[in-house]
Amino acid sequence: MRTTLSVERPQSVPVAVALAPGVSMLALITDALGGRLRGAPESWRRMIRSVAVPGDGPIVRSLATPGYSVVPDLVFPGTPTGDIPIETQIEILRDLPGQALLDDLAAITGGRVPPHWRAAAERPKAWLHGYAGLLERVWSVMGDVWTRARPLMDREIERVAIAAARGSMDAVLNDLHAGCMFQDGAFSFPDTEPARFHIGSRRLVLMPMITGPTSMVSNLDGPEVVWIGYPLPLAGTLASRAPRERRDGDALVLLMGEARAAILTSLERPLTMGRLAEITRHAPNAVTYHCDRLETAGLIHRQRSGREIHVERTDRATALVHLLGS
Repeated sequence: MRTTLSVERPQSVPVAVALAPGVSMLALITDALGGRLRGAPESWRRMIRSVAVPGDGPIVRSLATPGYSVVPDLVFPGTPTGDIPIETQIEILRDLPGQALLDDLAAITGGRVPPHWRAAAERPKAWLHGYAGLLERVWSVMGDVWTRARPLMDREIERVAIAAARGSMDAVLNDLHAGCMFQDGAFSFPDTEPARFHIGSRRLVLMPMITGPTSMVSNLDGPEVVWIGYPLPLAGTLASRAPRERRDGDALVLLMGEARAAILTSLERPLTMGRLAEITRHAPNAVTYHCDRLETAGLIHRQRSGREIHVERTDRATALVHLLGS
């Protein structure tokens, strides 16, 4: 059984690459905890199992019950709006109302919730919080691998860009992993819940994942964007490398999260929101989200000047950065 996406003219489809660590974490969770063995290195599986808790059981069953592959869209909040930090996704999940999960479940099940999602339907807010906690714990042990994967990610971004410029996207699609195939204008891959889609005028976003070589995560029915998560070439080589040494500034990252730590350490002088997004290499909407939280905590001030919003670190935040930062 295969899911098929019709792409008659791949050379004319707008293509982008997005870095979405949350997609990788979900693929690893289903591999290490859900029994969907997709070839992730055993050392990664052990690390993920080391942070699992008994309460993760209902969450993993929802995401990885055999015979099912479709999950609610909100499992990937913000995807694929850009290189969205996983800390942002985790906080979005915790802020979502339970009704949002119920609405998404109704959309994918036609109102007949299958057994593996019933626990979530009965306590949707608790499920969202539990899933956010699971992502956070898995990221705590896999975030370093994601950081070390950046050179491979940059190489993959370049590879896709060259293929798109040369009109060779069919070769990229045919090589996402061994189970994928692009033939006669159709991209297909093995799926326990097969369906057929047509890309039409929608954009295609490719998301390389640090995961096993046969993992595949996708959303093919979005109104404007189709996205596909696939194994980052040579990702398995990262498993044999020693973890990086901890930097002095990591104490601030552990306390605030990577995105907010980057924002605070960048504000040695007031910056515009646009410049802050450029420096931290986060999407503007993600920077806005984190600045909202930092301002609520009394760590930044924002002031509008014409069309620009200037951000300034408070004395309290400066003391925090000097105490814990690099």
